[in-house]
Amino acid sequence: AAADPVSSISGSFSGTLGYVMSGLQEGRPFSEVVLTAKDLGYTEPDPRDDLGGVDVARKALILARCLGMQLELDEVAVEPLYPPELASLSVADFMAALPSLDASFTQRVAAAAAAGKVLRYAASVDPATSSLTVGLKEVPASSALGTLSGSDNLVEIYTRWYADNPLVLRGAGAGAGATAAGVLADMIDLAYTA
Repeated sequence: AAADPVSSISGSFSGTLGYVMSGLQEGRPFSEVVLTAKDLGYTEPDPRDDLGGVDVARKALILARCLGMQLELDEVAVEPLYPPELASLSVADFMAALPSLDASFTQRVAAAAAAGKVLRYAASVDPATSSLTVGLKEVPASSALGTLSGSDNLVEIYTRWYADNPLVLRGAGAGAGATAAGVLADMIDLAYTA
């Protein structure tokens, strides 16, 4: 309506994965950060539900559909944060196997830092190509997404008028209070639209 079409949307749509990325940036081992996130109640009971990226893909798919993109979940390119061989383990065995991933994440963090970048688990929606990707990305440390810390979420919206400096929405993305407030807001919306 404002003649300002959206050219792309990107961001970190998971407070849990934002917390994990912040922990990695601080130099903590991947397995330790995931365990702490689980203990704090940031992850689902099975952390693979977060680490697999499907929740992020669903959120990004909602945004893509708001832009008129006709995509289904199976058309979203999703990069999980664990290898396929860990998918069928019990939760306890999965948690016990996480230290085997520590070295590779440490190397990726160091490689990003050497280039002045940080790792973020992010989604990218591109209406021009009708593509949606979700996964681990290196972003400039000084960018809005690069400065994200803790369990906050962040959405960058690029349009004609926000081409160089995106419109940025940032706020709490994990934890009991933020989740409860979101659920309550949805229930109130449903009650008034029913």
